[in-house]
Amino acid sequence: MHPRKLAETTLPALLLGLMLSAGCATRGPNHVYLTTAASPAVHDLGPASARIADAVKPGEQALGLAYDFNTDHLFVRIAPAQVIRVIERPSGKIIREMPLPEEAHIRSPADLAIRSSDRHLFVLNLDRHSATELTLFGAFVRRIDLSAFGGAISGLAYDQKNDRLLVLPIRSPARVGSVGADGNVTYYVTLAAAVRPVSLGYDSDAQRYFVPLADGVSLGEFDAAGNLVGTQQPSPGAGPITAIDAGPRSLVRVF
Repeated sequence: MHPRKLAETTLPALLLGLMLSAGCATRGPNHVYLTTAASPAVHDLGPASARIADAVKPGEQALGLAYDFNTDHLFVRIAPAQVIRVIERPSGKIIREMPLPEEAHIRSPADLAIRSSDRHLFVLNLDRHSATELTLFGAFVRRIDLSAFGGAISGLAYDQKNDRLLVLPIRSPARVGSVGADGNVTYYVTLAAAVRPVSLGYDSDAQRYFVPLADGVSLGEFDAAGNLVGTQQPSPGAGPITAIDAGPRSLVRVF
């Protein structure tokens, strides 16, 4: 084979191999994922809506949700079992479960976030004034004090581009704060609509926040300035929203 033809043939395969070995993933369109009180599924709101069936078993409740685009895995915080359930998004297959630390045992909505660079998880604790950072497989890393926000915390999300943990306190008007890599705490934006602050999702690419609106069943989409720019709903009868996350769909997955 001619050397130029050989290069054209092998280069795409070589690049793909390098991506996989380096732990990269090809970014696709942004999706929003959520769970509700009356549905056993994780709802994928688009661009083409879908349901990941049976993510939540009878007698269970999803309290928090995180999506990792690198692996195309969903992480669902489950009560009363007090575990994080890892689900392969395309098939809905349960990959594994890992127990939550005792200080994170809680039975009401309590959010979950993931930092995709190292796939560390952040779980809200029972006191609602702190979070625990865990490795991908549930090993303890550190406890993060969130008391500087001046009230109980309900929502967590991760800003992948700016490397900061986003925090939604239970207060009115709703304000999203952030904890930087250096530990500094700041308020970031005030949401210009009434919300039910049980969970927080964030799209780092589009700089959009996702929070249930005051009726509990509608999802509000807010821009970087906190303006309400859109609303969405899961299927009718799904019940109040309990957990949210958002991010780019993975087109090339790594494990």
